[in-house]
Amino acid sequence: MSLGPYKINGSRISYIGNKIYEPIEEVRKIKPPQHLTSRHLQVRNENKKWEALIKIWDGVFKASNAFMESKDVLLFDLPITTRMISSPGALTGTISSDVDPFEIKFFDKKTFLTQSSQLYLEFAITNPGINSVYCWEKSFRRERADFRHLPEFTHIEFEANIGFEKNLELQQKYLQFLVGYLIEKNLKELKVFLKQTDLEKLGKFTKIKKFKRIEFNEAFKLLEKKMKRTVYKNPTIRNFGVYEEVALGEIIDEPCFVTHYIEEEVAFYHAKDPRKQGLVINADFLLTGYGELIGSGERVHTKEETSEKALHFKLNMEDYQPYIDSRDSNPQIHSGWGMGIERFIQCILKLPFIWEAKAFPRVDNQNHP
Repeated sequence: MSLGPYKINGSRISYIGNKIYEPIEEVRKIKPPQHLTSRHLQVRNENKKWEALIKIWDGVFKASNAFMESKDVLLFDLPITTRMISSPGALTGTISSDVDPFEIKFFDKKTFLTQSSQLYLEFAITNPGINSVYCWEKSFRRERADFRHLPEFTHIEFEANIGFEKNLELQQKYLQFLVGYLIEKNLKELKVFLKQTDLEKLGKFTKIKKFKRIEFNEAFKLLEKKMKRTVYKNPTIRNFGVYEEVALGEIIDEPCFVTHYIEEEVAFYHAKDPRKQGLVINADFLLTGYGELIGSGERVHTKEETSEKALHFKLNMEDYQPYIDSRDSNPQIHSGWGMGIERFIQCILKLPFIWEAKAFPRVDNQNHP
């Protein structure tokens, strides 16, 4: 049941098209336009599209708030400047998949734009009276825009004093609530982009009882068997990009959590799985026809292990000491997740490029309307 806009076509990732966009043979070759202006959009006669898109963004925001309120999750307001970035591996040279942060001067002091609000969300739930929180904030990652990535995006993130299983269950409920809300409240806008068969698939998505789960190492076995490539004999995040995510979705043919990534290849805050040597308790949610939509995991929760992992991944201990010390007041297990809103909208509307998912996207070196 493909829900997203892509399919594997030999060595290519092809765009399947929707009611507005024609199919594209290979989306990875197309770069974002250098100038995205309001006048440009009007020339393309897309006023109806943008009216629908603005209303869908409004619907996603309202649905997210309604869902969180129904679960007694508190909205937490956070800064976007920090010395304590969530994925410092690119700075320290310890994790090749991490992305550089944007460095700025804040009152003559070196600081960064946040890549994720997760670490600050974790502070909130150390308070005995606060059990679960979320935020709707901007995140910034110093990477060039492509068909699934933007250097500035809107990020909904959640943290709570719950275990991994409950965390995955809540993600499923959130996604199904979100899609159901849009079908109920924004059906007219969805029809601007989607055919009736697409809408029927979304309806079926809301009724799935439990999303499938497979472990990272098992995903590579499936890829090797289907794709007949020896590169998949070696499970590593370096060989698990968007092509593999889309391919895996086609093999499994249903929405899926890929769990238990390799500890040395993911962020320091993921908790080790005591039953699985070298693996952590985390997951990426893959939507069929698209790939990763949500990243999540159980967090390291003791002060000793947090300090040990911070040293192992060569973090600046002065910057991260408050985070490490926070474990004294909250030694219990806690988990969380994060999702880019642009990705969700791109998936659901079957858009070819992520910069088409919002009115004023930020792409490479572009900072005007």
